[in-house]
Amino acid sequence: VSSAAPREGWVTMFTGLVPGRRLLPIAIGVIGIISATPSMAQAAASDSLASACEALKSVDFTTVQDAATQVIATRAVAATGEVPAHCRVEGYVAPNVGFVLRLPGPSEWNGKFSHMAPGGYGGSAEVMAPWCDDALRRGYACITQNTGHVGELTDATWAYNNLQAEFDYGIRAANVATLAGKAITQRFYSAPPKYSYFMGCSGGGKQALVQAQRYPWNFDGVIAVEPSNTTVTGVVQLWNALATHDAAGKPLFGAKDLQLLHDAAIARCDLLDGLEDGIIGGDPRRCEADPGVLACRAGETSGCLTPVQVEAARKVYSGPVTSTGRKLYFPATPGGEMGSYITGGRTGIDYKRQYWQYMGFTPDPGPSWKPTDFDFDHDWKRQYMMDAILVGSDNPDLRKLRAEGHKLMIVQGWEDSGLPGPRVTSDYYEMVERILGGRQQTQESVRLFMVPGRSHCRGGVGAAAIDMLSYMEAWVEQGQAPDMIIGAHVEGDNMADFLRLPKDLASAKFT
Repeated sequence: VSSAAPREGWVTMFTGLVPGRRLLPIAIGVIGIISATPSMAQAAASDSLASACEALKSVDFTTVQDAATQVIATRAVAATGEVPAHCRVEGYVAPNVGFVLRLPGPSEWNGKFSHMAPGGYGGSAEVMAPWCDDALRRGYACITQNTGHVGELTDATWAYNNLQAEFDYGIRAANVATLAGKAITQRFYSAPPKYSYFMGCSGGGKQALVQAQRYPWNFDGVIAVEPSNTTVTGVVQLWNALATHDAAGKPLFGAKDLQLLHDAAIARCDLLDGLEDGIIGGDPRRCEADPGVLACRAGETSGCLTPVQVEAARKVYSGPVTSTGRKLYFPATPGGEMGSYITGGRTGIDYKRQYWQYMGFTPDPGPSWKPTDFDFDHDWKRQYMMDAILVGSDNPDLRKLRAEGHKLMIVQGWEDSGLPGPRVTSDYYEMVERILGGRQQTQESVRLFMVPGRSHCRGGVGAAAIDMLSYMEAWVEQGQAPDMIIGAHVEGDNMADFLRLPKDLASAKFT
């Protein structure tokens, strides 16, 4: 199933596999392997791994240029399932960039280094462990980092008038963790990585763009998935939360109401790509959803929207404006109505409260600030004091990346949970084309894939499971630029399941 490009030749092709589509399977011979007790060679290899892992604690890494590094703990981890035995290294780059580096045994190492970046506000090097497990399965050395502070993905209190932490989060942490990780990797294997790759989604996707723009020499290939733009999403998500709650903070929409909105958007725009499949394909920006068609008629009390709900939905679809009607940023794209971000997710009207309390302004207003305090005439301008530090990812000048001969793949779901991401990402790519001299020149080093029905980092009604890393490897190592990528629809909420095709599809031939 192929989606037509929004504009002919504008975006490389995405091919998706959803329930009910035909596959032509390749006959696969299965070789049975009988497990036995570990051999002496295996035991020796395990002892060698543990010894080499322990030895890293006595190495002085404080001399790593621009990244004074301290290893604080190491331990050998036994193999589990598809994840090989590996050395787990915990450390930090001064002052507060914590990291965890996982190093497979020398016989398991594929000679490559990967960096899996956390999303949200970061705060933990462990949140990306499932992504590192996938990298370890492939033989990679894999590092994750905490973006320069300790906290939860939705916690922003660490940023309260803390410019060092904000600088680490926005620009520095991923870079210095990379410098530290590569130094430790080279010491462990007595050889530098032959290839290096960076990958992240949402806030991690933002970090990926920062790598491509500011540090393009660090990685042969960078994969930015649903990259967030804090400056834009901070305003749009706050606008959505205020629009979809009443004055007392009570939500105006229940799950059935959102499903009603979503079904109406699908019914109106499903055929944009000429295929009736329950997914808005083609270019959903051309979809003009009209919640007014769902307005309750006289006597109706269910299966319709009240006048207040209709007006709220229109505000979300149109995006934030000033008191004079000036449009500020891109609105949500039809098709993402079921995403939690459209109504503020778990925290409702308080969604993004901490961003504005502790990150968005300087000086930060602090805990007394309320969502209703935001002035859409002026406060969107005030946040640009912090834009260069917190965002740092919207510069379309990728000439340094091209000069390095390195590659950037951007993957963006069209059904991005009610976020403005699809429009922000497509606009960014179009600006890159202008800077790099046109489409042909751009696609030598930068390619964008817009995925119908994919939500934010995982999920959605479309074919959201994609083995992006394999496509990047083929592009970098074999010169096979991806003209299309193949995805499959999977159920569940496990982010790791969306990093590769299901096993029963991974070796199939597609038509």
